[in-house]
Amino acid sequence: MNKHQSSLFLTEAVNRLLSDSELPASLTIEQSASALAMSMTSFRRKLTQEETSFKLIQSKFLNELCVKVLLTMQTKIDDLAIKLGYSERATFERAFRKKFGITPSQFRELSLIGSVESSYQKLTEIAENMPPMRDSCQQLLREKDLGSLDLSRVIEIIGKDVIFSGRIMGLASKAIYGSTPKTLEDAVGRKLGIDNVVNFAIVYAVQDALQEHVEQVIIDRYSPALLLAPRLFQCVRRLLVPDITFDIGLTEQVLVFSLLGIFLLSHKSTYKHEMMLYALQGIDDLHSLNQHIRESMAISLYSASSLMLSLWHIDASLVKQLNHLDKISRLRVKGSQQDELVLFMLSCLYFAAAGHTDFSALEQKAELLSIRHFDEIKQLLSELN
Repeated sequence: MNKHQSSLFLTEAVNRLLSDSELPASLTIEQSASALAMSMTSFRRKLTQEETSFKLIQSKFLNELCVKVLLTMQTKIDDLAIKLGYSERATFERAFRKKFGITPSQFRELSLIGSVESSYQKLTEIAENMPPMRDSCQQLLREKDLGSLDLSRVIEIIGKDVIFSGRIMGLASKAIYGSTPKTLEDAVGRKLGIDNVVNFAIVYAVQDALQEHVEQVIIDRYSPALLLAPRLFQCVRRLLVPDITFDIGLTEQVLVFSLLGIFLLSHKSTYKHEMMLYALQGIDDLHSLNQHIRESMAISLYSASSLMLSLWHIDASLVKQLNHLDKISRLRVKGSQQDELVLFMLSCLYFAAAGHTDFSALEQKAELLSIRHFDEIKQLLSELN
């Protein structure tokens, strides 16, 4: 984080108001501004400076409250329904079932299977026993670490792997510029780039290693999202006003690998694998999902990704950056502008991969981050549906 980073004082103040309210769904922006002794103009302006809004804060709070309460037996579902703004339990249950596919009571039962500690231990055990990567992937990583990986060597390595070669040609044909590649050299050199090919090799290695242990719907939804990440990054950089400097190579890695932990967390041998499937279906906000995972399994999505990557001895700087994102998410401090944009892009990838369709919150966030023409981002993300 840089010297301009600071705590989100007003955001936290609004969250405290919501937490203290008996009916947080009914709390209005006018009531919040008044409680904090601020004018509406100043209240809105300062929230905008923190790159958020009252509506976004309240929506995120209610989403997190809903799933957090269901992790324990302390609050009755009737009381939760009222807190969330529903007139009666039946209305809340219909809305919950529509989003999650099961009732709140069923979701609570799945959330309470196994202890938090045992869930974490099981995840670690699964990660430690993952099979080794394909030979081509190991060779790419080894030679990248040695600094001997150039275009001709990449072509030589992946040319011997028919499956990976076909995957690379397919990805290159979806690039957002230029003509369809006819050779591997065109696909890697002119379309994807060496670094992205190495990143994609790791994604496919994880997918192949867990193929029989993760529901096919998870593989089908999230693998394409990880592979789409570099194109989304390119699109967002073009739409930003003004331009912002990124470490492009590291940022591409972070975007490709941050959601990789979903595969580990959804492993059929975990105690809470069914809960995870329904959580992915019903929770449309990445931050809320991460909070839910942390509280139910003692690990975050970013930490789960780091766990797999570190056991495979992937770039330590990438693991460090994933841990940095986890710290921002955990402590609710304001990261750098680059951090906020990375989290926004990850939210976009998760939202679209999970099959959610109401982009209004993301569109509002894009505006706060000075990203123009959000429709172009929606168009790109539509490839995941």
